Amino acid sequence: MKTKIYILYALMSIFWGMTWYFLKVSLIEMPLLWGLSIRFLMAGIIFWGVYYFRKDRVRFTPEVKIVYLLITFFNYSLCYILTYWGLKYIYSNLGSILWSLFPLCVAVMAHYYLPDEKISIKKFVSIAIGLIGTILLLYEGGSLGGKYIFYGISAMILSVVLAAWPNVYLKMHAAKINPFHLNAVGMTSSGLIMMAASLMLETGQKMPLDGMNLFALFFLTVPGTVVTWGIYIWLFTYMRVSQISYVAFFPPVIAIIMGWLLLDEKLPIITIIGAGLIMLGGFLINFDPKNRKTHIKKKLNLLPED
Repeated sequence: MKTKIYILYALMSIFWGMTWYFLKVSLIEMPLLWGLSIRFLMAGIIFWGVYYFRKDRVRFTPEVKIVYLLITFFNYSLCYILTYWGLKYIYSNLGSILWSLFPLCVAVMAHYYLPDEKISIKKFVSIAIGLIGTILLLYEGGSLGGKYIFYGISAMILSVVLAAWPNVYLKMHAAKINPFHLNAVGMTSSGLIMMAASLMLETGQKMPLDGMNLFALFFLTVPGTVVTWGIYIWLFTYMRVSQISYVAFFPPVIAIIMGWLLLDEKLPIITIIGAGLIMLGGFLINFDPKNRKTHIKKKLNLLPED
């Protein structure tokens, strides 16, 4: 089981890193809300199939209902809309870098709601490092995207902040959650909401049907949504929320390479320094080898070896 956890964690990080390239490509021609609705409806159908195939049972408690509402309307709806919209005006690699602020936001939220994840001096310094990196990105923002770069960065940061609380609340009740059912309900609901919004706000826009756009939609749906979110929520059973949030640290490396090679996205030195500070802050804020090994060992001792 230990090997399985590490392999799935690595696979999730790789796919999420690649997602930024395909997301940027799809936004060139595809209507934002329509593309999101198709992505989530297709992913939701797949999750429903997995859920019914496994013949799982779901028991709804008031806490579980709140988790479903938070994940649906914040993570799958509002945060994705902000991320898509913001990425229209900034580089794909910058979007992934800004999401490296996620562990910092989670740490702040967890401080108030998870008793074993209080902010220490080390975490405070890590947050300060990440904020300095963000300031450097904003300072150099004019060379990192289009005309509305500041709005794109602001939308991305707001998306990161809004995504933090549902993740902390999910961790508080992870033992009661079926990840397949949560993803099925959340993505189907979000997909329907976005489709309705698209029909009202995106009239007259056409859905591109060329090979590249269709493959981008496929990648965003299956590897970029079904695989990544399925693994992500499953990991809440075996890892601390701070450890899971490390996933925001690894994808930017892949996104930066793909953006540089395939989209000609070049980063100036100040931006590279800022990106490094953000990722360093996200890494250091929860880095504690002793606690990490102890926590995973406790979990894995209860499970059979592969």
